[in-house]
Amino acid sequence: MLQAIRSKAGSIVVKVLFGLLILTFGVWGIGDIFRNRPTDTVIVTVGDQKIHGEELQAAVRRELDRLRQEFAAAVDVQQAKNMGIVDTILEALIDRSVAEQEAAKLRLDVSDEVIRAAVTDNPRFRAPDGRFDRALFNAVLAQNHLNEDQFVAMMRRDIPLNDLLQALTAGAAAPQSLVDPLYRYRNEKRVADIVALPTAEAGDVGQPSETELTAFYDTHQDPFRTPEYRGFTLISLSPSDVEGIEIPEAKLKEEFDQRQEELQLPERREVQQILAPSEEKVKEAGAALAAGKDWKDVATTIAGQDPETIELGLMRREEMPKVLSDIAFDLPLNTASEPVKTPLGWHILRVVKIEPPVIVTYEQARSRLEAELARDEAEDRIYKVANRIDDALAGGASLEDVAAKFGLKTTLVAAADVQGTDLERKPVALPLPRDAVFKLVFATGEGRTSRVTESRGGAIFAVRVSKVTPPAVKPLAEVKDQAVEAWQADKRREKVARTAEELAAAVKPDIGLAAVAAERGFKAAASPPLPRQPSRDGTAPTPPALLAKLFAAKPGEVVTAADATGSYVAQLTKVEISETPPPNVVTDQARELTEAMRGDLRAEYTQAVRRRYPVEIRREAIDRLF
Repeated sequence: MLQAIRSKAGSIVVKVLFGLLILTFGVWGIGDIFRNRPTDTVIVTVGDQKIHGEELQAAVRRELDRLRQEFAAAVDVQQAKNMGIVDTILEALIDRSVAEQEAAKLRLDVSDEVIRAAVTDNPRFRAPDGRFDRALFNAVLAQNHLNEDQFVAMMRRDIPLNDLLQALTAGAAAPQSLVDPLYRYRNEKRVADIVALPTAEAGDVGQPSETELTAFYDTHQDPFRTPEYRGFTLISLSPSDVEGIEIPEAKLKEEFDQRQEELQLPERREVQQILAPSEEKVKEAGAALAAGKDWKDVATTIAGQDPETIELGLMRREEMPKVLSDIAFDLPLNTASEPVKTPLGWHILRVVKIEPPVIVTYEQARSRLEAELARDEAEDRIYKVANRIDDALAGGASLEDVAAKFGLKTTLVAAADVQGTDLERKPVALPLPRDAVFKLVFATGEGRTSRVTESRGGAIFAVRVSKVTPPAVKPLAEVKDQAVEAWQADKRREKVARTAEELAAAVKPDIGLAAVAAERGFKAAASPPLPRQPSRDGTAPTPPALLAKLFAAKPGEVVTAADATGSYVAQLTKVEISETPPPNVVTDQARELTEAMRGDLRAEYTQAVRRRYPVEIRREAIDRLF
């Protein structure tokens, strides 16, 4: 685990996941993702405690809110599930339950005075003068969907747990004997002579004989295999299918009065940023801007920033982290801000466009409110009828009868694979999101009818699988042209791989790769100093397969490697090692290793304690929630 953290510690994915774990351990309350849905469903039993669906939904909702603010992009529940966020939060809930029970077993408790001090001493709740600000406290709680009682209860649970984990990990510290070798390992660079042999330049490899083609086809059948196809009937009901909903004018006006603040369009600003990894770099970037250099050039060449992260887009104040929004919404147009530090690095901001706030009248908002309330009403009606449909199907009613009785759409699909394409490789038209439908179709047996399932957007649906066509290999005569192309591609790969091995074998102590390559009409290029880890932007001059072998080789040694584009031969010519790390790097790396060690201790402790509290997860209940 330590190695995984070390190798990925700088990535944005790890930062997001750590932020997620901090969030799920740090903010808890009661909420619900789905409007007017009873969610008091037990999804996990941990020892003597039960975790209910509403807890998981509330935690997921808070994380989705945080991600929307962090990245200014909507992330829905299905995406969160696909990204593993739901499972990560679930594991955090389980770990929390285990820790709570262990703390209770150890009789750990906290007094009211300690809780009061923890609240009033929290920097998040202090005004600029350093005093506790009750209004700010209430605003932060509201932002996290908590009231004061819930927050105090959270603190009463969390403080003993934090103290327990702090006691376990406080003594962990990375020794210098670990920091120095790790620095040298990470920063070692290697120089090599490299000959690239692209398969595209392998030349003509001829045509296969019938015998050769048949033999190749017999041993490489996966490319010629058809996927599994399923024929099914789908019945569905979406909010847009529900007719006859009329919203009274009085209710529309009441909704407008309640949501005036939300309906108004606040000021928005189009913001650009320069994101630098260190204070030194951000100062260099600021000096370059002051000298009149182009913003994007400074961001990419000096700060080493990914060009895609420069434009933050048109944003509201609340869509940005507070430390950045406070600066961005006070900046004049086209003026660079002073550098500011966040957990992601050092930022310089610039506002390139300002859209003033817009006051929305009732007449302007009416159609939107009517559509939203109508949709809410439709979702409620669908929810009420879903159980009746499920009961009817369980009682033996056919899909067709149920569809006719409850007004559901019926869609017939003759054959489709798991990707949702038909026999002609065209997408199948469905009235619902395809991923949810085909997940259910391929989880239902032939001749069986599924239970009613909810999809994104409040729709419900069920399927009956009428036919399953298993995968099959197409006859050679049907795929002959495709098989010939595959045979030729394979021969080109073999040809360049053989050439690479011949070049490597020809290298002698007194004849290097560059000379051998030149004699045979190839060119060996001297690489720049190569870092151990490939660049994240995919622009590394050396393919990862070859890079790994170079870092396992000794000076003068020759290695070969291949990837999808061709084969490579390389001779290691030089190893560059940084002997003495700079003091600031030592400090940062020691802190990183210490946190990694403490994280490992926490994880190992939690896993050990979990063995005393049996965990039972009800996956089917979780799948119904998400």
